[in-house]
Amino acid sequence: MEVMIAVPLVLPDQALAVGDLEARVEAWGRDVMRQAMATAWAAQAVLRPAGPCPACGAREGRPAGGKARRVETLFGPVALPRRRRQGGGCGRHYQPDDAARVPALGTGRLSPRLREMAVLCGASWPYRDAAKVLGRLRGVPLSAETVRTVVGGVGAAVATAQAQEAAAAIAPPATAPELRAVPTRLELELDGAWVHCRDNARGLEVKVGVAHAGSVAVGTTRRALVQRAYAATAHGVAAFGPLITAVIEARNGFAAIVQELFGDGAAWIWRLGGELLPAATWVLDRWHLTDARRPALRAALPDKAARAPWSERVEARLEAGDVPGAVAVLADMAAVAPHEKLAAFADYLTTLAPAIPNYAARRAAGARIGSGGIEKGVDVVVNRRLKGRRGMRWWRDRIEGMVALRLALLNDVWDALIPPALSPQHVPPF
Repeated sequence: MEVMIAVPLVLPDQALAVGDLEARVEAWGRDVMRQAMATAWAAQAVLRPAGPCPACGAREGRPAGGKARRVETLFGPVALPRRRRQGGGCGRHYQPDDAARVPALGTGRLSPRLREMAVLCGASWPYRDAAKVLGRLRGVPLSAETVRTVVGGVGAAVATAQAQEAAAAIAPPATAPELRAVPTRLELELDGAWVHCRDNARGLEVKVGVAHAGSVAVGTTRRALVQRAYAATAHGVAAFGPLITAVIEARNGFAAIVQELFGDGAAWIWRLGGELLPAATWVLDRWHLTDARRPALRAALPDKAARAPWSERVEARLEAGDVPGAVAVLADMAAVAPHEKLAAFADYLTTLAPAIPNYAARRAAGARIGSGGIEKGVDVVVNRRLKGRRGMRWWRDRIEGMVALRLALLNDVWDALIPPALSPQHVPPF
């Protein structure tokens, strides 16, 4: 079937600047696409069976004119012509073309491709900004509330799909597992991001994890994670465990020869990481260790000159991974300048001693001593979208849906997860 349309491009007699010419061609192109969509839909009417009357089920009926349906697309609104018939049994009017339209649009007016673009923009920018971008793209405004509604529905569906995939991935296999390549290295980094929440006045923490095989140099000053995959949820450690387990299992990480766990001082990181990777080497982020040391020593000795020798002694022992030595120095310091924060820092070191390695030796070997990978992961998964503007607050379920969309985008599984989630839904008026 061929569909021909004639839409001339009308230009003024005087020469136009490049920008003006581009704008006219862009508007003309959208007009061409809208007319082509309506013409093609009408041309294919003969290929769509009329079907029975949805009220009485009678197949006999007579034509009763037509009734167009406005559909919002990526290139603007399109009035799709619909045949109208009158049922032979009940006399009611119906549109047989709805049998092909409703599965794609439902009770709403947004086309599947416009819904997907709204989800992509809404997962990347604040809803108001996303609506502006979509409005400029299609030449017709789209409300921020429409974007929010579409993103919320699709995000919830994707979050459910990710949870189901994680549950299936960690379930015992029904048959003998297939042989897979054994990776050389697995590095697991865990952290949390605090988000303002409407469900809880104090906010809530989004658990975030990234599994990768190390990093490689990118340019002269940057490094990129190799084979990295993220997991995140706003529903606590119980829900986060299966998600990060599925990420590790997907790359056969439990069989990796070298396994390392990175994190800050949060207890849940080492508890969960120890359960998942009992043979892994623990590495407390070096910056967080220094950051915990500074306020403790500053509280005991506010004078910088008096504090400097003690700081050097503690740092020298921490750099070598000598936790007992560092605790002994803190005891000596407490004898000179007693303070409760010194004892608290000593307890902190004793508790995290298994995660404090010989940092100097790791530096010399070119091994990582920090959890910069998950710090960036928290930024790209959570902060850039959920904390981008002052005063941004979310419902927990909205956080979960948005995080799921960010994961689909960052883990390169957008094309696999989003189309099934684009179910027809009702959206508010424009």
